[in-house]
Amino acid sequence: MHTLRDRLRVRAANGNPIRVGLVGAGQMGTGMISQMEKMDGIYVAAVADVVPDRAKAAYVESSVAETAVTVIDDQIDKGDQAILDGGRVGTRSAETLVNLKNLDVIVEATGIPEIGAYVCEAAILGGKHIVNMNVEADATVGYYLTHLAAKHGVVYSLAAGDEPGSIKEIYDFADALGFEIVAIGKGKNNPLKRTSNPDTTAEKAKRQKMSPKMLASFEDGTKTMVEMTSIGNAVGYAPDVRGAHGPDVTVAQLADTFIPKEHGGIFSGLRKVDYAVGNVAPGVFVIITTDQPKIIQDLNYLRLNGNGKFWALYRPYHLANLETPITVANVVLDQRATLLQDRAPVAETITVAKRNLKAGEQIDALGGYTVYGMIDRADTAKDENILPLGLAVGATLIKDVSMGEPVRYSDVELKEGQVITRLRAEQDKMVA
Repeated sequence: MHTLRDRLRVRAANGNPIRVGLVGAGQMGTGMISQMEKMDGIYVAAVADVVPDRAKAAYVESSVAETAVTVIDDQIDKGDQAILDGGRVGTRSAETLVNLKNLDVIVEATGIPEIGAYVCEAAILGGKHIVNMNVEADATVGYYLTHLAAKHGVVYSLAAGDEPGSIKEIYDFADALGFEIVAIGKGKNNPLKRTSNPDTTAEKAKRQKMSPKMLASFEDGTKTMVEMTSIGNAVGYAPDVRGAHGPDVTVAQLADTFIPKEHGGIFSGLRKVDYAVGNVAPGVFVIITTDQPKIIQDLNYLRLNGNGKFWALYRPYHLANLETPITVANVVLDQRATLLQDRAPVAETITVAKRNLKAGEQIDALGGYTVYGMIDRADTAKDENILPLGLAVGATLIKDVSMGEPVRYSDVELKEGQVITRLRAEQDKMVA
């Protein structure tokens, strides 16, 4: 028995399924619970969500019987016993969930940088593996969390299915075969509207049954920027320009576009991360090249999308949360991460004013009314003292910042007592 499903079935037969704790029962988290309910030997045993009754509702939406769910506050012993008895646990407290003893792995799915930093650190210090769907937190402190996990003998990983993980799978395939990897990227699902906010997205979000803030973070580019930052840092690929190029191209044009200018493309050099608008979404891609004549001949014979010098390895889908169980299983069974940041960061998602901001204002949530994210080179962001996006939420402006201008550390007072600020300070020391 060699397949992943075979191995999970053995776990189920032995009465030792993978028990997962989930923080964040929104659209992404609930979809992951639903998918795991179709699998063998793995299930979400505990859910934390700050919204009252949301944890239980997520279970019910995922076809779990309401009677199977035990709701707790801070009663960790009660929760552990419910899990041992084969039941499910719901709570409003992330702190309670990460302290449950009878969980094999924690999945972070809130999308809020501060909560992501807290949950990931707490899980690691508690000796639990962590699968992070919170790319916003990873783009800010993923390097620190990767090294902290290694120090404590557990695994930190981003998830399969999100674009960074899907790109990494193609990258690893091409890298193992010895291809030179010129560029990596993704398609952007929504038109780029830097001023998008929860008001402008409300109607569309309602139709799509999603959070207006989440949709706004897609449209204003923030989500794409943090995703490119995470995958760029994982493999050492920086953006060519601030914000990346983001050309409007077709799949057939990928290998002609995401290549150096000397060959007719858009880049100043090799090893770049970028994105495309157009029919590339919801796919991801890796651009490869080789100088070996026989390999070139075979790639052309196999009709791989390319121009005889560069070729595009393209995957036309990513299943987001529905693929996350693959990473969860690999982490627990083999201690194998899908994606992590084990090298010094080369990219940063910087904070940019969405409108004219005045001293005294507070920066709100990502996908909100005040700021959006832009990818940049990490060394440029450091040299210009620009505030990483993951530290921005809750900060108070002490200077006016014009629309479209980066927000710098000197422009704000950071929110006191944040875990993510502390972790970023530690990361900066490591990098220095």
